[in-house]
Amino acid sequence: MVRLAVPNWVLPVTLVIAAFLVRLMYLNQVTAMPTFEHPVMDEQYHVSLADRINSPAGYGNEPYYRAPLYPYLFALIYRVADHSLYWSRIIQITIGSLLPLLVLLLGTRLFGRRIALWGAAIAMVYPTFLYHDVTILITSLKTLLAVLLVWQLYRTEDTPTAGNFAASGLLLGLASLARPNFLVLFPALALWVWVQLKDRIGVKSAVQKYLLLVVSCVVVILPVTIRNYVAAKDVVLIAWQGGFNFFLGNNRAANGWSATAPGIDATWEGGYKEAVVIAENQEGRPLKRSEVSDFWYQRGWQEIQADPGHFAALTFKKTRLFFQGYEIPNNEDPYNVRQFSWLIRPLLLAGVIKIPFGILAPLALLGIGLSLRHWRKYLILYVFLAAWIGSFLFFFVCARYRQPLLPFLILFAVAATAQLVDWFQKRRWKNLSLSLLVLILLIVESNHSLLGIDRRRTEAENQVMFGTVYLDQNRRSEAETYFRSAVAADPTFAPAHINLAIVCSQTGQTEEAVAHYRTALELEPYTVDTYLNFATLLLNQGDRAGALNILERARQANPLSDDVHVKLAMTYFELGHLAEARQAIGQALRLNPQNSLAQRIAQELVRQK
Repeated sequence: MVRLAVPNWVLPVTLVIAAFLVRLMYLNQVTAMPTFEHPVMDEQYHVSLADRINSPAGYGNEPYYRAPLYPYLFALIYRVADHSLYWSRIIQITIGSLLPLLVLLLGTRLFGRRIALWGAAIAMVYPTFLYHDVTILITSLKTLLAVLLVWQLYRTEDTPTAGNFAASGLLLGLASLARPNFLVLFPALALWVWVQLKDRIGVKSAVQKYLLLVVSCVVVILPVTIRNYVAAKDVVLIAWQGGFNFFLGNNRAANGWSATAPGIDATWEGGYKEAVVIAENQEGRPLKRSEVSDFWYQRGWQEIQADPGHFAALTFKKTRLFFQGYEIPNNEDPYNVRQFSWLIRPLLLAGVIKIPFGILAPLALLGIGLSLRHWRKYLILYVFLAAWIGSFLFFFVCARYRQPLLPFLILFAVAATAQLVDWFQKRRWKNLSLSLLVLILLIVESNHSLLGIDRRRTEAENQVMFGTVYLDQNRRSEAETYFRSAVAADPTFAPAHINLAIVCSQTGQTEEAVAHYRTALELEPYTVDTYLNFATLLLNQGDRAGALNILERARQANPLSDDVHVKLAMTYFELGHLAEARQAIGQALRLNPQNSLAQRIAQELVRQK
């Protein structure tokens, strides 16, 4: 029988097409999610930012708050897709479909073709890859760039030419524009060059080529730095959010995974605004965005110095969180998609054993341990894993931050499984039993809850998220149903009461709205919008004294909110208390001189003289 030769391109092309079809199937299933066409939180931020970037005014005259690569890429995708979120996601899954191919290429180089094929097959259907390829977040892009960078570094190790070093540096720079944490690889790669290449190419050549890698990386980043300076006369390397995130991750109330801090508005927009206002108020002057970041870095270090024991324990906890089986939420709860997709439902489970990461992480750690006898071969993977995890220990940990590690962990996990099978077939019972004991201990560790997450709270958050989407569409009946379900799921969740109060006030259920607002303020006394909405309800009911009382409480809880002072000024003005109104509006303008409403009220108060 004549065996026909299969061209080399068939397998890669088949793999990419299969990966795309799986993702397309998942995409079409989750179109039923309320947030699919009406994104929330970070996804909505990226959609709004895409509109802003595509507008004639562009991004604006301020440094980038977040790394700019994904926002500009999505802005381009969004424009090409004619502002269709469905077709934008189609383009994203097309890009994401390349990941299994890269896993195949890297795995073949390091582990052999059989393990590489299994790793690529797993990457093709791995549930959080499917999930993030569809989301309007940076996660899928940075994962792809991580594998591409590591693959290029191994090509450089095999053939240490100037061109390969330059290509590695260019990829590192590009990845850093997606997530600045990639920059921590600089010292790790210096170690790699020294250990792996110095003896082969000589010390002088090793130093020169490492510097070429660094310069190539800088060449990619420098235009962003220059743009930040030209736009705002501020030296910001890539983005300025680092200091605030550092504080959120290391204040003495930090739990290692939640991006909140006592006394700071927990909403995204509120937190962003207060990051600037608090810093400027403390310093007593307007600050450049780099200075705001420096302020929060300093505050974070003060927290660490005040309680180093807490910092040490928190850092250890964050390290463990990287290998927690539970998909730690940030923005949306990944498990929420299970009700919309039969494809992902059996692949993503949060039971006693968390599937898949509660099995993948232990197997991968075992595989890393077994690979140490060939440590030189896997050194690049080791330094990447260590550098990436280390960079987040100074911030906070959630599931989407560990996504770039997954392709490498999948390969190590498959290698460990193959080794266990081999020992079983060869009856090497001592090696097998010892490794299985270690694996069991790792599974217990990975599936032992460190988060303290109450599933009732998670359910309430999901209900509020969907209800908010319907509320934004003026579909009050559906919104009310979700908000009532949220309150029933967790009566201690303030946003559930806040949003139900909004719906009740809009549908004439005033007494119930008042009750929910009061409950919300007892549960969460720092959210500005709760006070403002409550005061507005009371004003609409003619209860100016009650509204004034709520706004005075708001000022005590949030003295740095210009919006609170503006609302106070308006209320005092309506009551005829002009002196108090002038005092409030003056404070609002001191906090935010650009507040246009405050400017108009101040002008009106001047005319009242």
